Amino acid sequence: MYSENHIEVRYYIKTRIELEKAADTIAALQSIGVWSGIGERFKSTLYKYAARVIEISHVEKEKEYSGFVKIAFPYVNFGFNIPNLLSTIAGELYEMNIFISIKLLDIEFPSSYLSNFIGPKFGIKGCRDILKIYERPIIGSIIKPCVGLSAGQLAELAYEGFSGGIDFIKDDELLADASYNTVSERVKKVTEKIKQVEDETGEKKMYAFNVTGRLSRLKELHDTVVENGGKCIMINAAAVGFEAMRELAEYSELPIHCHRVFSAILARNTHFNISFPLLTKLYRLCGADQIHCGAIQGKLFENDDEVLLNMNECIKDFHNIKPAMPVSSGGQWAASAPVNAAKIGHYDFIHLAGSGIYSHPDGPFAGARSMRQAWDAVIKGVSLEEYSKEHIELRKALDFFGTKDNKFLKTSLTKI
Repeated sequence: MYSENHIEVRYYIKTRIELEKAADTIAALQSIGVWSGIGERFKSTLYKYAARVIEISHVEKEKEYSGFVKIAFPYVNFGFNIPNLLSTIAGELYEMNIFISIKLLDIEFPSSYLSNFIGPKFGIKGCRDILKIYERPIIGSIIKPCVGLSAGQLAELAYEGFSGGIDFIKDDELLADASYNTVSERVKKVTEKIKQVEDETGEKKMYAFNVTGRLSRLKELHDTVVENGGKCIMINAAAVGFEAMRELAEYSELPIHCHRVFSAILARNTHFNISFPLLTKLYRLCGADQIHCGAIQGKLFENDDEVLLNMNECIKDFHNIKPAMPVSSGGQWAASAPVNAAKIGHYDFIHLAGSGIYSHPDGPFAGARSMRQAWDAVIKGVSLEEYSKEHIELRKALDFFGTKDNKFLKTSLTKI
């Protein structure tokens, strides 16, 4: 580290001026400013507040001036909050016409900065302790239609999935506190079904209720979930804001499932973006216990290596910040289990399948059983084809989802 009083920020930039001058412009613009006349008057006072360029690496193959730069920012300028931090490191520089491209790649934090954040309260161990699952991934799902169902209808579908053997279900990101399916009513109906299925199966279950909404209601909705026996809440972190999730996390008595919807607007732009691994790191810093990381061989835009980078940000050493549970979700089904196991290399993640469970030809119960059977096969070291010979739900999933037309079950609204 440059010092315990600085964060180090790594960028890739492409610019119309020399790389060294562009890096100096970022450091000056995003700290003490560039008005040389006034700056000279207060030079001795402002010195300790100035950002400093500490590393430059040219990319020779590019036609323009381009390369990687690392800049150390004194955090006394923005303090221990994410809005001011992001305003500093990804603020006005993104608007300057000298830049053709700016990619904010990573931030390295000193321990003195991280010690002011509590991070996930539960993390991997806490979520496993609630569910009493330690030897395999947590298997989960999402219920769709995502909007339009009553609380009772949704609870019945949750019951079918839980009965079949999945451990975890989350609200879809589009369903929050809707007038026809309020958080209050949904928690009551779903927790009733969870208690029933826990009694019937002897297994613990978890449902993540989406409390996304106005900041003034986040704690109120959290309390509603707690008072009615819920075990997890969900928030659309990028949409509601980092500090909103952080404040909720510091208040929460439950694990927080962090949905990354809206994040791609920040990360997917070709020329001006913030990397998904960095967004994942910030979600963890702000208290997410479970974090969507994309999907291994799924339907989202990231390739598997990029998904693994996101997952690594959930679990790597981060001073006092606990590991968060990575989530592999997007176009998953029973046959996704072996490749997830092989590529991720451990079982500390949630494997979410939506259509891959609820669109099973024999219904959600059978779809849930097919996922459990697939993971049983993986853990036993048996191929899915072999295991499916004596497990009909897995066999039907392989036959149905494995065909070219049905691999990802693209449902048309015209069929509803």
